[in-house]
Amino acid sequence: AESTCDQDLSISFLQKQHLLDLRTEAPEARECGHLMNGSVGDPATFYNNNCKYHSHGDECARPIPDVMAEHPGMDGFCYFSEVAMYISYSPPSNDPRSLIKGALNGVMGLRTPAYKGLNTGPLVTFHHDGKAITSHMDSENYVYDDLYGYSLGVLQGQGRTVEQLKDPAVWNDLARAKCEELQQIHQFTNDELVLGDILDMNLPIMAMSHCSAGWEMLPVMRANPYVTEKAEYHSITDCKNVTDREYARHHYMKCLLGINNAASDTAYLFARACLLDGGSRIGHFSECPFDVEVEGVL
Repeated sequence: AESTCDQDLSISFLQKQHLLDLRTEAPEARECGHLMNGSVGDPATFYNNNCKYHSHGDECARPIPDVMAEHPGMDGFCYFSEVAMYISYSPPSNDPRSLIKGALNGVMGLRTPAYKGLNTGPLVTFHHDGKAITSHMDSENYVYDDLYGYSLGVLQGQGRTVEQLKDPAVWNDLARAKCEELQQIHQFTNDELVLGDILDMNLPIMAMSHCSAGWEMLPVMRANPYVTEKAEYHSITDCKNVTDREYARHHYMKCLLGINNAASDTAYLFARACLLDGGSRIGHFSECPFDVEVEGVL
């Protein structure tokens, strides 16, 4: 029988698919890329790479900079909207609280029935870049998002402020600077920036994040070569730790698809978690100076 965790993970994927189906009716969005012929995406990739069902699917095999250079002024999340369960276009907003509201929507969209509250999940220790950092895995996505935010340096307590988050123009400037910094450090080549390849690494990155945490993946993930092969994941004691470069490439994809999309990504990571206890623990929500569960609904 399917375990409770497996059921919860399946529900999570259904939630993501439901988000794909809630396609905006804004006039701008009607010109966006989309899934074709009633498709809901590719279940074989857990909806992380829907290229073969997408109206611009042929472009997935090309470097993102080349594609976007041919469409100046186009938002990449519009052009490739629905190409993955987490890539969906939202029209620009003049609401100064748009980043905060978007971050809360991200938190709630990833929360499954397995979530029982703050610090109710297992306590794990990430071993990353020579440091040990603890965190409670209250929801499955924490194993990815906690270390992803830490690696990018965008958690609360890593230099950014709430005042910056509340000013979208300032936050966009920070996002642009972060994107430039990541490319300066990692020097990604065009061959490394093929959209389909990056989409196919999302779940392997999660597997490698599990490895860094010493926390076993769910059976449904361990049994799927799409997840394990690129991650070099054989078991929790025979696996490959995630690197800053893998996280950086995933984020840099969003940079190339539009600075506003990178800004939304870092806003979500900042709003949900903070670095505590001298940098040795990641906390969430009410443990942090800014609690998006409170601020997001004001």
